[in-house]
Amino acid sequence: MRRRWCPTGKFWRTRRHERKKGPKLPIQVFFASYAPLFQYDPAASSSLEFYRLCDQFGWHRKHPERQSVRQRFEDALVLQFNAIYGKKTKSLENWKKLCRVMHIEPVPENMKACRKAVRAKFVNLVDLVDANNSPMKVGLFETERQLGAYTLSTGKFFPGENAHAGKLLRHLHLRRHIVHPRGNGPPNSRPRKDTKGRR
Repeated sequence: MRRRWCPTGKFWRTRRHERKKGPKLPIQVFFASYAPLFQYDPAASSSLEFYRLCDQFGWHRKHPERQSVRQRFEDALVLQFNAIYGKKTKSLENWKKLCRVMHIEPVPENMKACRKAVRAKFVNLVDLVDANNSPMKVGLFETERQLGAYTLSTGKFFPGENAHAGKLLRHLHLRRHIVHPRGNGPPNSRPRKDTKGRR
């Protein structure tokens, strides 16, 4: 039986009927509120599923409904990050979870080394949240410019400020400059020209 890895360091079986059913996470709760008209795909990117939801219901960028739906989606993203990785910056286990999902091996055994290793990585925060549901590995980037280009091209924007954000999430987010990245090196991942007006 093939198994897939999750950020907690454990393995999950790939067959759904063989997994233990647990409480729904915030992202699942958010999309479930639009069922059965919208069929959520948990294996897909949360951001891309949000854009698909908006397309299905005809919520273009300036639609009055979209703003409130977007806020609920952003709240769900933040709450799900907290549920997976924790909220405290002084928790060694929280930093170890981040090290595991960022493919840092071996995982450091002390706080200082964990924080240093995580800070050296460039990763999209939406991808960190999605890693809990997807067997795909989280993509890492060599520079902030590459991360910024990837974020702009995919539309995987994590909310900059949110009332539900814990100290750990704020710490990670404040260190990233997505729209105006630091560094002069050209990004390897270029933004797509066709965004279909969904962002």
